[in-house]
Amino acid sequence: MITTQFKLQERLHGVIKGTILTEEPLALHTYFRIGGPAEVMVYPAGLEDLKTLLKVTRDEAIPLLILGSGSNMLVLDGGVRGLVINLSRTFLELQATGEQIRCGAGVRTSRLLALSAMSSLTGLEGLAGVPGTVGGAIRGNAGTPVGAIVDHLDWVRLVDGLGEERYLTREELRPGYRHCILPAGSVIVEACFTLRRGMAAAIRGTISTSLAKRNLTQPVEVRSAGCIFKNPPGEFAGRLVEQVGLKGLRRGGAQISEKHGNFIVNLGGATATDVLWLIEQARALVMVKTGVALELEIQIVGSPIAR
Repeated sequence: MITTQFKLQERLHGVIKGTILTEEPLALHTYFRIGGPAEVMVYPAGLEDLKTLLKVTRDEAIPLLILGSGSNMLVLDGGVRGLVINLSRTFLELQATGEQIRCGAGVRTSRLLALSAMSSLTGLEGLAGVPGTVGGAIRGNAGTPVGAIVDHLDWVRLVDGLGEERYLTREELRPGYRHCILPAGSVIVEACFTLRRGMAAAIRGTISTSLAKRNLTQPVEVRSAGCIFKNPPGEFAGRLVEQVGLKGLRRGGAQISEKHGNFIVNLGGATATDVLWLIEQARALVMVKTGVALELEIQIVGSPIAR
């Protein structure tokens, strides 16, 4: 693996303008603060770097992971082989014109929401309290009961697996509950939202109410990856986990939150192995007692054992 690491590092040196890191702990780059190292991680300097990186990984069959803010992700303890492209410092443009907002995929959802409120544009209030970047939020169609990010999406610009830029409309993404369908190997770099004029005070009021409710019902004071499971049709995953008596169950430094059954929290020193054990306990007991198969909402990546 070390040979692979050095070969990849050497291959990229002088070819891209961005920053190249090796054996970078991914626990530093995820909300969970859990996970082993990235074999090679790159912060691309811009669009051309991204195209080059996608071409290299495709041509040389190098495993690839796209990382934003790591808000909905569990990295396993063995880390991630191949290349991690970290977009948290790239594609940060953000501008409102009329009733449209264009923003880079690396923009935090909180910044997008703040600009919409400041511009008296309504439609994105469902992002209140939703962590992460715009690109990742679109990929997972993130949101709350108030609304999802794709509800008012006009189009996305992406780089596909061949390194070509493409535009896709909302309809072409075929959005559903917590997912959008993107071309294989593609990376979102920009998005455009068409919103409606509203009253700034009303928009801020909706955001404040949503945040207050979130702070009361979710474990925002400790590290987590957000909701672990998707809500089954007509039901709430957190309620099911609570119903089978698993709130508060602990393994190592990880615990099914005592505040909300659909959150697993890192109380300090938690490993991915701890989290996976709790996930499997919840899925198994909910299936046995209710007949409901819980589907993961978080993305699990990497190798389960140390390299």
